Amino acid sequence: MALEVMMVLGPPASGKSTVTKDLIQKRGFAQLNRDTEGGKIVDLLPKLENLLKDNKSVVLDNLFPTVEVRKPFIEMAKKYGAEVHCGLMKTSIEDATFNFVQRAIGLLGAFPEPELIKKSKHPNVFPPTVLFKYKKEFQKPTTVEGFNTVTDFSFIRKDDPTFTNKALIVDYDGTLRECRGGNEKFPVSKEQIEIKPKAAGILQTYKDKGYILLGISNQSGVHKGELTAERAKELFDYTNQQLGVDIEYRFCPHQSAPISCYCRKPQCGIGVEFMLKHKLNRQETIFVGDMTTDHTFAKRCGFQYVDQAEFFK
Repeated sequence: MALEVMMVLGPPASGKSTVTKDLIQKRGFAQLNRDTEGGKIVDLLPKLENLLKDNKSVVLDNLFPTVEVRKPFIEMAKKYGAEVHCGLMKTSIEDATFNFVQRAIGLLGAFPEPELIKKSKHPNVFPPTVLFKYKKEFQKPTTVEGFNTVTDFSFIRKDDPTFTNKALIVDYDGTLRECRGGNEKFPVSKEQIEIKPKAAGILQTYKDKGYILLGISNQSGVHKGELTAERAKELFDYTNQQLGVDIEYRFCPHQSAPISCYCRKPQCGIGVEFMLKHKLNRQETIFVGDMTTDHTFAKRCGFQYVDQAEFFK
């Protein structure tokens, strides 16, 4: 059998390990991965050389975002007469983010808040800037740089068949409530809260149909010091009281830009958290909002989106 080196590359949390496991099981490749070996990416080169000297085919499972990073590995493979192939994950950054949050909740036992990520030493727990950096730096691999072949691998999400519950998830500001005077984006006092007409009755109708009622909101005013997190909670609780329904809510208290967390819409983080917690069937879950970011959030989560103007009319 010809000596081969397969470089499986793509964004973090893009499904590279699944492709790698298949190559190991079906073709007996040895594996090299910086997450398990430690050190820097260049530290894998002498280990690759030793495996090639032993006439072992190797699968390298790493980011490999640029031509420069890939070059010494291709040269090492050629040095020992190995064919060098590229397996490119076609996973979008948005799908990779979904995968990361799902994985991180399992690893950390909690939502990957920025503070928790900083404390974690796990190689597979990282801030969203890592994904953004990969997207910015990525150079598409070609045979011109030395690969014998470049094969695309599609990512297909497999939902848990036991996740059968359905939810109605709603945005708050501009969807369930309006702000009277003052800050036009979100209220900072109870007096500013004006409940949207018909909202209470329609929410109750969906609750009666068996939908779990959930809420998500961006509250960058907390980061700006315009209100505290505790005050924001009081106002969400007051909104629920005015609506007469119990909505379980989560809100993002972080800055609006640059995005530094996984919980700010249109990031899908809180949607993934709700999905795991309540075992939601994504196709039967509805998200109601009023902005483009809400629509994008729903799409990234795989929820059905309805604009509030249509939903509450």
